[in-house]
Amino acid sequence: MKWKESLDIIMKNNKDKEKPKPEKKVIEDVFSEKKLNKRIVLFLSILCFLIYGKSIKNDYSMDDEFVVRNNQQVQRGIEAIPEIFQSTYVINSQKSNYEYRPIVKASFALECELFGVNPHISHFFNILLYTLSILLLFYVLKRILSNYNLLLPFVITLLFLIHPLHSEVVISIKNRDVILSFIGCLLSLFFYLKFIETKKYIHLLFGAFFMLFAVMSKKDAMTFFAIIPFTMWFFKEASFKNVGLIVASFIAPILTFRMAAKSVHQEVVRNFLDWENPLFLDTTIFERIPTGLYSIYFYTKLFLIPHPLISYYGYNQVPISTWKDPIVWIVLIGLLAVAYYIFKNFKTKGIELFGIIYFLVTISMFTNIVVPVVGIVGERFAYIPSLGLCFVATWALFKVFKISYYNKELKFPNVSSPIGIALGVIILLFGGRSFARIKDWKDTYTLYATDVKNAPESAHGNSLIAAASIQKIKESPKMSIEDKRFHVQNAEKYYLESIRIIPDYISSLNNLGMIYYTYYNRPDKSMSYLKKAILLDTNYVEAYFNLATCEAKSKDYVSAEKHYLKSIEIDPNFISTYLSLSAMYAEEKKYDEILKLNQTAIDKGVEADVLYVNIGNVYFVKNDTASAIPYFEECIRLNPNNKKLNIFLANYFKEKGDLEKANKYYDLLRLEDGK
Repeated sequence: MKWKESLDIIMKNNKDKEKPKPEKKVIEDVFSEKKLNKRIVLFLSILCFLIYGKSIKNDYSMDDEFVVRNNQQVQRGIEAIPEIFQSTYVINSQKSNYEYRPIVKASFALECELFGVNPHISHFFNILLYTLSILLLFYVLKRILSNYNLLLPFVITLLFLIHPLHSEVVISIKNRDVILSFIGCLLSLFFYLKFIETKKYIHLLFGAFFMLFAVMSKKDAMTFFAIIPFTMWFFKEASFKNVGLIVASFIAPILTFRMAAKSVHQEVVRNFLDWENPLFLDTTIFERIPTGLYSIYFYTKLFLIPHPLISYYGYNQVPISTWKDPIVWIVLIGLLAVAYYIFKNFKTKGIELFGIIYFLVTISMFTNIVVPVVGIVGERFAYIPSLGLCFVATWALFKVFKISYYNKELKFPNVSSPIGIALGVIILLFGGRSFARIKDWKDTYTLYATDVKNAPESAHGNSLIAAASIQKIKESPKMSIEDKRFHVQNAEKYYLESIRIIPDYISSLNNLGMIYYTYYNRPDKSMSYLKKAILLDTNYVEAYFNLATCEAKSKDYVSAEKHYLKSIEIDPNFISTYLSLSAMYAEEKKYDEILKLNQTAIDKGVEADVLYVNIGNVYFVKNDTASAIPYFEECIRLNPNNKKLNIFLANYFKEKGDLEKANKYYDLLRLEDGK
């Protein structure tokens, strides 16, 4: 071999050695992607806690009393979980039992078991669950958008994370149901994606299980029964057979949910009132369409300009629209234009098309068209649907900055690039607005006091701040006279406002009447409001009871007796009536009437310690202590914490020489003091 030829061979071999091997490049790319993913996960997690971490200091607020604060079932902890799965979600102040959301209620029970009743712990877990949902969203979007640059799912997730529309869901403990429902939807979508990719039927089972988890957290998830197969077809080009299998697998969670909901022990009752939404009152779909179109405008506007943010909108802050409203026609024309755009570009399967369709499908159940919605509109209703608008917003950002999300080699822009600066500004504006909302949710009173300024035409909003003022007085027995006067006048002012907006707002009429009775000592003025409430609702137990109390105070015993008895006729378990009517009979020295009233209730199966105290007191007044004692003992059986009665019984049996019974009641006293 010639010298030159040998040299050429050696040089060629050296050049081959210098070339990187393809396998090594793949390993480096994978390592780089994993490193980037970890940084994204860390960034998103930190951002969640930066925006919402301060809410951990907040107290309980709107509706938390129904699900945690005053919910004895939840506070029993883990032992109550089987019962929770056979119970309604809420029993509200109107005595309505409604909704079936056992997953979220069980989460509160587990939390109470481990940490007790603590609002700060509850807020922490809300943020933690929100963070989990954000990370799941990013991971699922990565799988769905695997043919696109990683920047695309990152920006969509980022916009969703910071958006102020979600602040209510994260900051309000009660709204954990929405987060859990969304987590269930995302996990279900993930496993159905795995089924499409692997064809393994086990993933169908997991997908169906997490859809059941989602709907048992909140029924907002129902629209995902349409979104999941649509997503598989749109992004993964799933075959008709596989989409059909996914749809078939939905039968199990739907049937299971319905059977579980039917197992509820209480009678499911949901009384819809005009202040919640006047559309509940005998309206047709045609009459509801204008408000539905207005609702779409409302949610789109609030997505673009998230101000003002209000915990409860309702009538008449959000008007009931008619076909005469120009906004209705603008939205209708806009939807027709959007429909034409989708039809014209559907074959391209652009991400903006998916976002629009996703938004319209998921928001459909909250537009008031098919079924009216409590509150007419609500930020929590936009939580899941807003993801579609995040798709559209991200598409618009990429268009504006001429970035191709199809380019998988595209690197993440640095913070000084135009898109980096734009995202920074969006984070500051929208994330800052979310952060600012935390102080408004500090506690119930602060929330309502803030919101009524932004929603002066919300009848229910005005009644909420009025009720919160009265609650402030009840919770602060050492409140100064000046502060008490302020809160009484505040309650009067806002109840009057709620009646101005809805003259037939019966609960405000009742509550305003009791303000005049309790704080102004004006039973005459009180009765005019209470009589109107009864005229509007002839089964309004509290109003009959309150009217009777005012009449008794005015010495009109005949009318008072009539209305007390009417309240018992409507609700034999309205225990306060037995106490007040017995006190009135005692004042009139009608002791036989007291015996008859309370014994009749006992015979009808009403169980309350008050009934036995009332009968025992009659015998005691008649100097027949021996006859009174069995009734007092039965009272203690029903309510062992009656301190005065325990003292009386302990001393009575001690005097009689029955030390065993005396010690029994002394022990109850010691137990009570130990608590």
